[in-house]
Amino acid sequence: MNHGPRIYNSLSPEEQRARLRRKQAKLEKETHRKRLNVIMAVFAIIFVALGVQIAIKISQTGRLNNQVQAEKQTLTKVKNKRNELETEKQDLKDPNYVAKLIRYKFYYSKSNEKIYNVHERNDDN
Repeated sequence: MNHGPRIYNSLSPEEQRARLRRKQAKLEKETHRKRLNVIMAVFAIIFVALGVQIAIKISQTGRLNNQVQAEKQTLTKVKNKRNELETEKQDLKDPNYVAKLIRYKFYYSKSNEKIYNVHERNDDN
C-alpha cells in the first residue's frame, strides 16, 4: 500500500480528506450560526415593533376611556340641570308660584300687606 517514500510532516490522503471534512463541517456550522443570528434579529425587531404598537394602542384606549368617563359625568350634570329647568318651567305655569316668586325676589306686596326684612343671626361664636 505504500506508494512511495513517506514524508513525516505530510498528511496521508485519508487524513487530508478527514481534515477537509472537518473544515467543511466547521464552515457549515458557522454559516448556520450566522443565519440563525440574522433570523433571530429579524424576529426581535418585528417583536419590538409590534410591542411598541400595542403599547401605543393601550395608551390611546386608556385616554379614550378617561374622556368617556369625563363626558358621562358632564352628561349627568347636564341631564340634572335639564330636569331642574323642566321642573322650574312647570312651576312657572302655576300662577300662585309666580306670585310668590315675584313677592320674594322683588319685595312686591299685595294690597294691605306689609313686608318686613328680618336678618338671620349667625351663631359662629
